[in-house]
Amino acid sequence: MKRWIGLDIGGTEIKGALVDTDGNMTEPLAVTTPALEGRDRIMEATVGLIRSLEQQAGESEICGIGIGTAGRVDRSTGSIVYATDNMPGWTGTEIKKEIEKQFPYRVSVENDVNAAAWGEAWLGAGEGVHSFMLVALGTGIGGAFFYEGSVLPGMRGGFAEIGHLIVDKDGGSCTCGQRGCWETQCSGTALSRIAKSVNPEWSSRYLVQAYEEGNKEATDAMNDYLSDLARGLTSVQQAYDPEVIILGGGVSDGYQKWSKALNEKLQELCVLPVRLAKAELGNRAGIIGAVKWALTDQTT
Repeated sequence: MKRWIGLDIGGTEIKGALVDTDGNMTEPLAVTTPALEGRDRIMEATVGLIRSLEQQAGESEICGIGIGTAGRVDRSTGSIVYATDNMPGWTGTEIKKEIEKQFPYRVSVENDVNAAAWGEAWLGAGEGVHSFMLVALGTGIGGAFFYEGSVLPGMRGGFAEIGHLIVDKDGGSCTCGQRGCWETQCSGTALSRIAKSVNPEWSSRYLVQAYEEGNKEATDAMNDYLSDLARGLTSVQQAYDPEVIILGGGVSDGYQKWSKALNEKLQELCVLPVRLAKAELGNRAGIIGAVKWALTDQTT
């Protein structure tokens, strides 16, 4: 059986699995990302995970490695053009070159949100869709734009970095060095901060649950949050005009609880109808999508 190794390198975990040409994926393995220990330790952890997946493959033929990673990626070289301080020292890491030195496989590297978009286009909410924007509401806000069969990268791997649209020039500091980025208002990190401002004991999940139950303080806080989210999504719709906007990331787990209110706010703000959908692949998207990119990659 022919299989590819798919990896998803994030600031918290490095996850990996074996994926075949139909997108069937083995149970993923995961290791903690030693993000604050620098690039060498991150690469050591990545190499160790690849070796574990090689052993898991047994008699299967490994045809290549697809990697999705945090940071802006130069697809042609498989290196990190830029990464925020969530992963100190990651900028400039030549992932493709370093992995190919140690393994006899072709390596393809893609941004992690782009990889998730490849996955959703292949086997998820974007299957059969002409164009979509994937909005990943996680620690930050990531974006990826899929158009006519491909995820568009931009000249330096920075296309659709929608989380760093400035929505409030006097807003809080962002990890990118700017102030008032959309992700400072609407990311999962922001929602956790909002929850604790309502009640120091609350998590973002508890806030959403209290909102669903009609708690007034939770409702007021979520209404403000959803208004900011709707304004950002309206800007995305106006700028990119996708057929659908797919919401992913941890925040989207509560989609069914607040989607009606969000859609009502979008109807008030946007000239044209906005079609929303929830991402379907969950934490499998990055791994599956990294392999889809490896299958698609014609850069080398």
